[in-house]
Amino acid sequence: MTEAIKPLFPNAVTMMALAFGVSSMNMAFWGNWPMAVCCIMLAGFFDFMDGKVARALRVSSRFGAELDSLSDFVSFGVAPGFLMYNWTMNHGARLSIMQDVVGPSKLLDFYWADAVGVYWGCVLFLAVCCASRLARFNTMLDTKQPSYWTHFFMGVPAPAGAGLALFPLILWLAFGNNDMDSVFRSAGFVTFFMIFAGVMMASRIPTLCLKHLHLGRTMASLVGFVVLAFICGIVSSPWVTLSVLGVVYLISIPVGIYVFLTLKRKSK
Repeated sequence: MTEAIKPLFPNAVTMMALAFGVSSMNMAFWGNWPMAVCCIMLAGFFDFMDGKVARALRVSSRFGAELDSLSDFVSFGVAPGFLMYNWTMNHGARLSIMQDVVGPSKLLDFYWADAVGVYWGCVLFLAVCCASRLARFNTMLDTKQPSYWTHFFMGVPAPAGAGLALFPLILWLAFGNNDMDSVFRSAGFVTFFMIFAGVMMASRIPTLCLKHLHLGRTMASLVGFVVLAFICGIVSSPWVTLSVLGVVYLISIPVGIYVFLTLKRKSK
């Protein structure tokens, strides 16, 4: 393999992530919600793999890092907001919800227009926060952080932020065929998670990073068992498994803050 061809492989993986992110918006346009979420998940998988491929081939570059950020912005900053907007603003679903609230009156069009503006504001907010997170990450690539930052991200990574924004839809896919259907798709619930995801991405709040974690043999076996259980869960009941993963990640945020503050105190 010539040196000229090697850099093409990780860049091609990044392009795959971008392609799936854009495809998610196409799926959302046609109302295929499960496939739209799956496309963003695949974008996250290829986003994880491009760095691995680059390091394995020893062809990491500034160009690859910039390309990765552009792909992340589309796949995890724009696509999730577009998906959630289309899901929540689905014409039939919104009319049904509004009729329950205001009745089939002449005011319906007014409430419809008002809701469109509010939800589109959430989409813009999520995109802007993701762009801010990625810009800060790029500017800090050559900045050495204190040792207590080793096992932490500054803010929520873009793929995890996308997952938080999609959490109401994932819950709906898992448990939507019951009385909770309208709760998961409600204006307040969806708006909260979109704004929360944006704030967490743009923030400097420490969140756990397992990338540099060195595990002993016992812990490695335990992690392997958990990963195997997760794969089995994804195959047998994907939406319930992703819902549980989302809850675990939400719990990890305050836990990570506590651990970070403890390590920071000890380093002084």
